[in-house]
Amino acid sequence: MAAIFDVIKAQNGKIDPDKTMELLKNWKYDSPRGPISIDPATRDVVQHEYMREVKKVDGRLVNVEFQDFGVFKDPWKEFNPPK
Repeated sequence: MAAIFDVIKAQNGKIDPDKTMELLKNWKYDSPRGPISIDPATRDVVQHEYMREVKKVDGRLVNVEFQDFGVFKDPWKEFNPPK
């Protein structure tokens, strides 16, 4: 939704498909899950991958991050290139 909002705002509500795609190629956003962007070559979301575990903190169960694996693109496309 943030990407849609940003391209509408950048175009003052007048949507041009070509301009929209150009804007999305360079789109970046600091989401609640961490920074995300769109890969200009594949149009896939690129984001951090985290390892978390559920722990009891102050009497509540919460997800506690213990490792950040860094930024990942869609691994399916890397391991299964088009034929």
